[in-house]
Amino acid sequence: MGDDKSVAIWIDLENVYYGLKKYHMNPDHPDPRHNLFLRLWEHYGRRRVRMMEVYADFEQMGRDVSMNQIQKKHAHVHHVHGNGRGEGGRKNAADIQLCLDAMDILHTVPEVDTFVIVSADQDMIPLMDRLWSRGKRVELFCLQDESVSPTAHLDAFCDQIYNLFDFLHISHFQKLSRMDRFLQGAVLQIYEWYKDVNNIGKSYGSSWIKKDLVRKLNLTEEEAAGLFTRLVQGDYLRPVEVAVDGNTYYGYHVNESHPQVRKVIRIAGYQVG
Repeated sequence: MGDDKSVAIWIDLENVYYGLKKYHMNPDHPDPRHNLFLRLWEHYGRRRVRMMEVYADFEQMGRDVSMNQIQKKHAHVHHVHGNGRGEGGRKNAADIQLCLDAMDILHTVPEVDTFVIVSADQDMIPLMDRLWSRGKRVELFCLQDESVSPTAHLDAFCDQIYNLFDFLHISHFQKLSRMDRFLQGAVLQIYEWYKDVNNIGKSYGSSWIKKDLVRKLNLTEEEAAGLFTRLVQGDYLRPVEVAVDGNTYYGYHVNESHPQVRKVIRIAGYQVG
């Protein structure tokens, strides 16, 4: 069988990155089962894919996602400058450039008959509608959580919808409540605190943990206190004692024998012993 380069994959990585970040998941995950780019190659096959185009303001995402590592996965990277704001106030310029380039391919490369759109929400509906109305097959990969409005009716604008939770083998995250996501974030926050070389030999006390939960998870003090209590009562945290210069300091460390703690750490990309 000869090569059938009829598939073009368009990834709004900035959108997907922030969607997955809520679950402490990196689209360029070290485990191939959770890696967006490797899973797409596996799903469609190299014989069918003509192009894989990736769009994002990589400066906004910082060191979490490497342009070089994505390029090594045979994807064409487009660095699109946004408005320089943080996650809360950013304007996604990447999706605009993606739409323009996809429309250009629609008119200039007729051999492409399948357009694969990878996004975290329904922002791509106008593009999908235009491609589908021109007789192209349209397939969508998206995070089917609260980011997608129940009134969007995405199936009316494409031939196939894939749920990224299932596709990336993280379906157990899909039904997490708001507080469950905070619990997951708190576990990872405490785990990463101890991995910081600046904290070697230190203990992470309850008052500092709760202050950081307020600051990093945008919780109220009452919510942070309730979350900390849940972590302790659920055996997600274990008390530790650290002796420094003859003094004993008390803190809490994540319980790495807890199955859910191990799962959170692994999905975040860390090796679990």
